[in-house]
Amino acid sequence: MPKPKPKPGKRGSGGRSGLPETVADLGEFGFIETLRRRLPQASGSLPIGVGDDAAWWRPAAGNGILTTTDMLVNRVHFDLDYTTAADLGYKSLAVNLSDLAAMGGEPVCAYLALALPAELEKIWLDEYITAFLKLAQEYNVQLAGGDTVAARDLTISVTLNGLAPVNKPILRSGAAVNDDIYVSGSIGDSFCGLKLLQKIFPAAALNPAEIAFLQGRHLRPAARVRLGRTLAACGRVNAMLDISDGVVADLGHLLTASGELGAELDQAAIPLSPAAAKLEAAGVTDLPDLLTGGEDYELLFCANPGARAEIAEIARACGVNLTRIGRVNDKRKILMLVNGKSEALSGRRGYDHFRN
Repeated sequence: MPKPKPKPGKRGSGGRSGLPETVADLGEFGFIETLRRRLPQASGSLPIGVGDDAAWWRPAAGNGILTTTDMLVNRVHFDLDYTTAADLGYKSLAVNLSDLAAMGGEPVCAYLALALPAELEKIWLDEYITAFLKLAQEYNVQLAGGDTVAARDLTISVTLNGLAPVNKPILRSGAAVNDDIYVSGSIGDSFCGLKLLQKIFPAAALNPAEIAFLQGRHLRPAARVRLGRTLAACGRVNAMLDISDGVVADLGHLLTASGELGAELDQAAIPLSPAAAKLEAAGVTDLPDLLTGGEDYELLFCANPGARAEIAEIARACGVNLTRIGRVNDKRKILMLVNGKSEALSGRRGYDHFRN
């Protein structure tokens, strides 16, 4: 595995043989102690955090606890050739925040498990932790514990606990025929950003600001926590999930869970950012790729047509575009309305860890 490169001028004070200090020089217990000193004192619903054999979480009375876990593996979920430690620290928590957002939850405390190569430089680890804790602070999430082990490949696992909404969590199994289908934000940006980072898409097709936008959407996706909580509180959303594997695949998960339903999407309604639309217009990519690329971490949800005015108000209140892209039907497949004609969305179905 290539060793992560620290930023110029930020090298460690020196470890073995005068080389940059590594996690092997720091040691497991040295890392834990260094991390513990950086954390605020456990408080509120978390009386005991890092330092004991287990954390003590005493959630307030409510509708229960939500828990989600995501694992990130080098060369599978990220590539250190174009992913900085800070970007990875941000994203490894953001993808879990997105899962809780999809059920309308309020994040509370996280657990971080790291499998680290011994030669990984300490400065890299410090930059990772700094970004992780900064995002955690933005969402009032406390780091409650975790684990560290030595490994040949860098692997990260984050578990996030949160409180379920007062009504009930929004599941992916509640959609009904004739429900409207919505997505937040824009679709396909992360896919385009990844292809630009991998130098598969030509950078010359975009200006520097457009490139930075698309790459940022891949490296630092927005977590729609406030939006998810607001949608859950309104009581008008029937089913919801976040888009990690692509619109087509994740909508398929929702339709299957809701009773083998189908859907028809409107090609003209799919929300694309100006940068992604520019790549599509230039023939660099196409709409099926943008719908199946994955890792947008936007929310996809279904609601009765009678809720349109309320959902439009939620979009204004949360400052997030919510676009109605289609409708649920009983045809057991996903169709796309293209120039007034329905076409099957087949072939490219989205990301699958064991097939891609």
